Amino acid sequence: MVKVRIETEIAASPAEVRAIVFDFARYPEWHKGFINSIAPTAPNKSSYEILPGETLNTKIGGVSLSPVVVSNTTTEFAWRGSVYGGAFAGRHYCQFIASHVTPSGTTFVHGEDYDGWMSWLFGEGALGIGRKNVVAMFGQFNIDVKRRAEDMKKLEQGIQQTQTEPYSKL
Repeated sequence: MVKVRIETEIAASPAEVRAIVFDFARYPEWHKGFINSIAPTAPNKSSYEILPGETLNTKIGGVSLSPVVVSNTTTEFAWRGSVYGGAFAGRHYCQFIASHVTPSGTTFVHGEDYDGWMSWLFGEGALGIGRKNVVAMFGQFNIDVKRRAEDMKKLEQGIQQTQTEPYSKL
């Protein structure tokens, strides 16, 4: 099994980071990378209500697929999907862990455990010719989530400050 795992410290709570990741409709506002779209298959269903066993409609790197949700808890959202006849298959996940590094923050973990028959392309070493690109894509998503969460946190703090000190300098 080939694993890609990116950890990013974010100065926002796990619930705030999860809210960013779960706001699928707004991805185009802040993420221009490999996750083009995600939506529950069931119409009018909130991302918080998606149950294990239900499917998603996703477009990842320009490829449409319908992965099956395997976990949707306050600390993890994960699905299992495959493309090209199982050549690239795996468990994709986002974890929202209370940080031991960033006070009141989150250790955001984003990764995939690949097990498809072509997964070796994402492995380490000379044969893993696709690993650099996959790690960069996952890393960029983490950077985008961090930027969005921390920007939203600053905006919220600014709004709260103007409520208590309307003539303060922001």
